[in-house]
Amino acid sequence: MSYQRPGTAQRTSGLSIVSLVLAVLVPVAGLILGIVARVQARRTGAPTAIATVAVVVGAVLSAIWTICIALVVWGGLTLYYTDETSSGEAVEIAVPDSAKSVVLELTAEDDLDAETLAAARAVVEQHATQAGMAVLAVNASDEDSLVVSFDEDTADELIAQFGQSLASPPANGFSQVLAVVPGDGGQVDSIDEMSPSCVDLPFGSARWNELTVVCDDTDETQYLFADGPRVPGSDITEVIVSGDILAVTLSPDAAAEFEEWTGQLAAQADGGRIAIVDANGVLSAPVVQAAIAGGEFQISGGGPDFDAQVTADRLRVLSAGVAFSVAGAKAG
Repeated sequence: MSYQRPGTAQRTSGLSIVSLVLAVLVPVAGLILGIVARVQARRTGAPTAIATVAVVVGAVLSAIWTICIALVVWGGLTLYYTDETSSGEAVEIAVPDSAKSVVLELTAEDDLDAETLAAARAVVEQHATQAGMAVLAVNASDEDSLVVSFDEDTADELIAQFGQSLASPPANGFSQVLAVVPGDGGQVDSIDEMSPSCVDLPFGSARWNELTVVCDDTDETQYLFADGPRVPGSDITEVIVSGDILAVTLSPDAAAEFEEWTGQLAAQADGGRIAIVDANGVLSAPVVQAAIAGGEFQISGGGPDFDAQVTADRLRVLSAGVAFSVAGAKAG
């Protein structure tokens, strides 16, 4: 029982006021304290309006905060799993039991990180599709191997050539071009016969008369090399993509070699070409017009089919010194 002096009114309790302040600043605490303040106010006969407002405000803001936190957590998890998938984690794709597959083991001069593994997957898939092979999936079975699955109608001989061409690429790096001929073949000084047509080279390269023949991505042009790379692809230290332009940087030792080499070619009357070559063919083969100092140069899109990200992936695989070997195969 409460006692109230005649002619006076009960004052709002301090607990009610505190609960209202907390309901705005810390909704859950304000909600709980508002309930306590309301119970006490009713017991003592004090006004309950402020405590009731604290309960309502605390409940509403608590619900809003709960929804916001849930959305933030959901968004964070979505970004995390998206990043994990795009950085090289295997995406499970149902592959028929009748499919044929090849297991490729990867080694690299540097650590084979997730980004490099993802780039290697893109290179492997391009290597197969440009030969007209029906690729069902390219999955990472662990951190240093890929399982490439093909349609059951894919010829075993073509699958064997696929693995061999990845394991023994023609020249990974920067090589001097001896001759440029049409994609359907051409003649080179001192050799009477025509070079093989790109149509007959499903994986875009071959050894021919002690020369290396490598086709471009469109099979319209082929480049011939007498020697292997003068500057290895693993001497690439950085590749930056900016729109349709790639900025490439070489290591300090390679930069000095590259400057001397390009200076020699630029001094020739008819100029000279340096081609960047990987397992999938020739990425770029510009005519050298001046010595390139500092080990920095750019590769720009040469047409509507140029894909800067695909080219960047190929350069990343080169820069990491990635090598492929066939670890196993499964017939349909």
